[in-house]
Amino acid sequence: MDRTHLVTPPDPLPPPRVVLVEYPPPLAAALAAALAAAGIEVEVAASHGDALHLLARFHPSVLLLHCGAADAPARVATLAQGGGCGVIAALDTESAAARIEMLDHGADDVLATGMPVGEVAARVRALHRRMVRAQALTVYDPPAPILLDPAHRCVVGQQGERTTLSEAEFVALETLLDADGAPVSRDWLGRVALKRPLHSEDRSVDQLVLKLRRKLAAAGASERTILSARRHGYVITDPSRFRSVAIAAQETRAALPLARAAG
Repeated sequence: MDRTHLVTPPDPLPPPRVVLVEYPPPLAAALAAALAAAGIEVEVAASHGDALHLLARFHPSVLLLHCGAADAPARVATLAQGGGCGVIAALDTESAAARIEMLDHGADDVLATGMPVGEVAARVRALHRRMVRAQALTVYDPPAPILLDPAHRCVVGQQGERTTLSEAEFVALETLLDADGAPVSRDWLGRVALKRPLHSEDRSVDQLVLKLRRKLAAAGASERTILSARRHGYVITDPSRFRSVAIAAQETRAALPLARAAG
């Protein structure tokens, strides 16, 4: 039986995350500043390898690749293979043949490097919307809940595997869940989880959230369960997926009579 169904995409969408790949440094700095001013989160990758690293760390929705080298089509194909984010190829040429080649190698859009920044930002937002909504439109049965065990300070995966959290990680997770989908500031996470205020250039909360993301992923959560909220801190994308072990046990006991009756 086909158990897929359509759901309404989240609205408003999270801000786009873009990686500028292999842009000349002066152009990369100017374009990154302009896109950031347009509300787009930007990282710069000087090389193809740096871009692959940022796919795992920054989780962009769009890669904007400067295609000035002869092997650019092959690099477009490599970056497009995973399908987790969109690829826009920026060409120094107006050649229709070059645009077709990039599209045939997996680019989702093609633009000229001299295009006005406002149009670049609009194309990024348009591709970002397509990527996010495509991922949200077809949803299968809800994934199994992630269980929290406060007594043992751990999360429990689908197969019963336990991942122990540090005290700071557990407090940060509880704080984000208590916010019920609202952003929590980095400063507040520092005060409640690390027991101290943050100083300028202090990235300890970011490191804490990075470790927490990895541990939640080990328990079956998406690495995008915790997202950065621009100028606000961090947010849990789906708080309803988390259950305490006590509540999960109550739900299981309540379901047993219904299961027996159905059998």
